[in-house]
Amino acid sequence: MNQAVLPTLEDLRSLPQPSWLWDSDRARIVWANRAGIAYFGGETLFDLLDRPFDRTEPGVENLGALARRLRRGELRKALLHFPSTGNATALACHCALHTLPDGRTGLLVAGIAEAEETASQSGELARAFSDLPFPALLLTQGMVAFANAAAERLFMPEQRRYAHRLLGSVEAFEEFQQRVISAGTLGLTRKLDTLFGERDIRLTAKLMAGEKSADPAILVICEDVTDRRALERHLGESEAAAAPAPAPKLSEPRLSPQEAETFEALGKSLRAEKQKTAEPIQVNVQAVPINIPPGLPPIVTRKIDSFAHPVIIVQDGKIQYANPAALKLLRYAGSESLRDKIAFSGLPPRGTSTARLVTGDGAPITVNLTVLPIAWRGGPALQVTLAEIAQAVEAEPAPVPAAPPKAELPAAPLKVEAPAPRLVHPSPSAEPQIVAKPPQDEKPAKAELVIDLPREEPPPPAEPASPPAPVQAEAPQPKPAAVPAPAPLPPQPNARAEEDEELRNILDTAADGIITLDTSGQIRSFSAGAEAIFGYRIAEVIDKPLATLLAPDSRRVLRDYLSALQGPGLAAVFNDGREVTAVVKQGGVVPLFLTIGRLHSTRENSASFCAVLRDITQWKRTEAELREAKDAAEQASKQKSEFLAKISHELRTPLNAILGFSEVMRMERFGEIRNDKYRGYVNDIHSSGAHLLSLINDLLDLSKVEAGKLELNFTSVALPDVVDQAIKMVQEQATAARVILRRTMPGDLPNVVADQRSMSQVMLNLLSNAIKFTEPGGQVIISAQLTKAGELKLRVKDTGLGMTEAEIKEALEPFRRITTDGRNVPGTGLGLPLTKALAEANRAQFDISSEPRKGTLVEITFPTTRVLAV
Repeated sequence: MNQAVLPTLEDLRSLPQPSWLWDSDRARIVWANRAGIAYFGGETLFDLLDRPFDRTEPGVENLGALARRLRRGELRKALLHFPSTGNATALACHCALHTLPDGRTGLLVAGIAEAEETASQSGELARAFSDLPFPALLLTQGMVAFANAAAERLFMPEQRRYAHRLLGSVEAFEEFQQRVISAGTLGLTRKLDTLFGERDIRLTAKLMAGEKSADPAILVICEDVTDRRALERHLGESEAAAAPAPAPKLSEPRLSPQEAETFEALGKSLRAEKQKTAEPIQVNVQAVPINIPPGLPPIVTRKIDSFAHPVIIVQDGKIQYANPAALKLLRYAGSESLRDKIAFSGLPPRGTSTARLVTGDGAPITVNLTVLPIAWRGGPALQVTLAEIAQAVEAEPAPVPAAPPKAELPAAPLKVEAPAPRLVHPSPSAEPQIVAKPPQDEKPAKAELVIDLPREEPPPPAEPASPPAPVQAEAPQPKPAAVPAPAPLPPQPNARAEEDEELRNILDTAADGIITLDTSGQIRSFSAGAEAIFGYRIAEVIDKPLATLLAPDSRRVLRDYLSALQGPGLAAVFNDGREVTAVVKQGGVVPLFLTIGRLHSTRENSASFCAVLRDITQWKRTEAELREAKDAAEQASKQKSEFLAKISHELRTPLNAILGFSEVMRMERFGEIRNDKYRGYVNDIHSSGAHLLSLINDLLDLSKVEAGKLELNFTSVALPDVVDQAIKMVQEQATAARVILRRTMPGDLPNVVADQRSMSQVMLNLLSNAIKFTEPGGQVIISAQLTKAGELKLRVKDTGLGMTEAEIKEALEPFRRITTDGRNVPGTGLGLPLTKALAEANRAQFDISSEPRKGTLVEITFPTTRVLAV
């Protein structure tokens, strides 16, 4: 689809890709084409109209961010991942703003053809790199050449396009690039702008191999460490605050000689007793034995044998392996016979050159050699690709001398090396030439290899005596019915090999262990991070079950995990990882977090699963410390709440007697009180007792809420009725204070799920506080509103004295009273904290905002789950 033209619903109706119209405010689908209906698992459009979406789902979050950032007429590309659909990979889409039928702004989402997005990401390793759980980007020439799906969910589009926008400025990127070029590998933590605001991002950068230009390719792996750093700072401050004060220095006591001898004897006896009773505890953790089979692993031989072109692996000048195509070209039965006849020395580390050789049956051929460095068992090696040239190089027109007697020929394997005279040739244009050098006292060789390296100038004239001349004379004439020469090697397989090697280096850069498995759970590949975690080399574990590296309890977890991913159930959709325990080679166990994803590949003998393992030892230690601190805090809070509840209950019994007797005396039930002072004292006793009873009731309710023992009866509550009842109870107080009460509530306001008694107490406390802190002539406005998201907001706004941010924080603490403008308003200091606690106990959100001399606003928000349908 052309990005310059905005799509319409008619354009999308016939598209084979999923397309839909999205309502961001309600997180719902308004319209979808047939492919979109099938993508979300529906049969008709009505199935999608009624389907709810979780706002925390990655695709829903991305659509919400696009709806806030897109401009009218702008078309933007995005990767949307909906795990609830069962699709493991993200869907590439074009997104644009679109007006909904009710006039609100929606989002039009059009899927992009799969070939357009995946044409440049072929191969099993490319899919594994794209599905990595951590964000990864490839930077080159100041641009972001590639960003995986995790990076799409973290960074903004401009950051995924320009490298200097990712790091904040052009100067920061140039300094970062220079440090990576100098060091090769760089790790640092910086604050970066993301879709979630400013976050601490740990950047691990690696210079890609083979890039030495002014603008090399740099792989950057990102990890969000904001929460970890905040936790570390919190723990550091707690430890510093809890550090004991240094003990005062005391003068050293002086002992008499007899006391010193007595203490010395006592110390010796205690040490001897401790040595007898103390026995060291030995923990014997045995590593899982892994037998390394002789020869090369089948996964390596299968890969090399699958190449259609001849390939030879050379390490330290010796042939390690040759695929069937190479054996067929060189006319040898196997790699062992080829190794006995030819030895390499002085091959170029990389590049293409020409070689003349004699095959096993004596036929001379000319081939092109393409050399590429690869990783191999025991160290680096060279992958030599052979391509036969149709026209063989003709010999010089000089007469061929007679063959010398066979007894004078050397009978030894032919070694190819660079002779010393060539390396120190005085001519500056001369290059080292690799020629065949037959050793003495051995059998004649079956093949000859002469490699001509590329030169900028013609080589110097050959010396009169050349070692390979007798061997070339020994070679028989070419046979007429030779095997037809294959076509020259196209550059495409080499490019594919370099791409696989580059992607493998990318996966080895990750600190997490990345392992590919087949359908039975056997290991197909093993990254450098996995080798660092388990302590095993790839050759030791290849084609072995991953379960052998885990503890016995974790093997069943792995087996159930793989079974769930292969099945059609919900476990394959909600893939949230597992915690397992690994038995490492060094001895001991390591806790790991295991995430396995399904790989969909059409290639034969390809891996079926990709497992990512992360060492969570530090997280487990931090989790244990936080759990202990949480348990200690909860225990202290529980003890405090229980104490308040008990003491409040015990105070009620004598207080009720005081109130009862003072009420009898105040009403003069048993006789008249003739002294006016006594009558005043009785009234003071009754009012003080009533105030103390109110304080104890609030304290008891607050302690019950904190202890989680407040008994609430959740029913359908009509908030207008609760407001009317509270207004009637405080109307006399408002009239005395000359404060106007106004009620503004719609008639079709839905009911909420709450406790009737506690909500009445909340409204009574809010209105009472608002009247207390409002000057005569002011107003208190009570209103309610149903938002577009389906939430119900109850507001109490006054035109009173107001508070600052510091005063609001102080007012929300128990027993803290605010004195404003010299006014000392009577109260216990528990009204606002108790109101907040009761509102949150009803599953509502309590928010307060205020400004001096402009009043205070209190909002109680009931979520959509607590609002009943109209």
